[in-house]
Amino acid sequence: MHAFEDWSPHAHGKELFPLPLPVVSKRAFWMRTAQITTLVLSFCTALSGIICWRKFAELAQSGILEDSVHFDAEKLRNLSHLVLVAGHAVVMADSLEHVLHRDSDWFLEPYQLHQDLPEALVSHIHAGVRLAAFDPTALLIFSGGQTRAAAGPRDEGWSYYRLAEHFSWWGLSSQEQFPADATVAQRTVTEDFALDSFQNLMFSLCRFKEVVGHYPERITVVSFGFKKHRFGDLHRKALRFPSSRFSFVGIQPPPKSRFDLARAEQGELQNSVSLFEADPYGCRSQVLVQKRKDRNPFQRTNPYLLSCPEIKQLLQWCGPDIFPGPLPWSRRFTTEE
Repeated sequence: MHAFEDWSPHAHGKELFPLPLPVVSKRAFWMRTAQITTLVLSFCTALSGIICWRKFAELAQSGILEDSVHFDAEKLRNLSHLVLVAGHAVVMADSLEHVLHRDSDWFLEPYQLHQDLPEALVSHIHAGVRLAAFDPTALLIFSGGQTRAAAGPRDEGWSYYRLAEHFSWWGLSSQEQFPADATVAQRTVTEDFALDSFQNLMFSLCRFKEVVGHYPERITVVSFGFKKHRFGDLHRKALRFPSSRFSFVGIQPPPKSRFDLARAEQGELQNSVSLFEADPYGCRSQVLVQKRKDRNPFQRTNPYLLSCPEIKQLLQWCGPDIFPGPLPWSRRFTTEE
């Protein structure tokens, strides 16, 4: 006997309910139909839930979910390489479908508009993920705070993390041949307090120490190519980090883009390089001090004086001379600083 029969009016060429049969009201018939339909749907829902739960349990037991999603700082104590992607803007859009090309999905300053900047910023994120994927000793840090009042309390660092997650760049990818054991998501964090490029680097050193338990032995910075001198010479020297253990990956916007590279290079020299050359720590120049003030509209205070007591004096140093005191990385390395 079939569990469900054909209830069509003339199934198999004969009446469904041959006489004699009590006359049943249409209302009762439809109520009965609704009850059966509800019962079937409830059964299917329950069955699907059981199947999904069993699959989830199997994945959890096999360790797949733990490797791809779960973050455990205790497993990162052997990391030694800081891969830093410095943030430049905040993502505003809820849907990231068009974030690669649409300016309106980001909070951009007027001078950043109509420059094909989103594609350039996403390429920085991609490069950072690839670098971390190919080095199992690397901790990837997206650095950048809540720098725009009109954007609300949105972090640059978290915006970049969202994009890496959106494009499914953690671990293996159909477009990139990442190593099978490169669980990048498990080795990625954000640094949410930096207000300029110097703080991107210095605060990420502290963030690395917070997560891993010690300071990095190597640093790789990902940013625009025209910022190489600022990061690789000025900021690195101000922190006295050994040049032999410092790398810079410069990524310029593609030539076909509308990005005005010549204007950007001129602005870099006038508005950043010349100022940091005279004020390595960014705390004496009225322009640099005002920039930090303007980029901290929510009056946040970073926690690094508490979490990084070993470099407390460096965090408080204001120059203009280079900090002369002991540093964790200068004690460990004998190479030039």
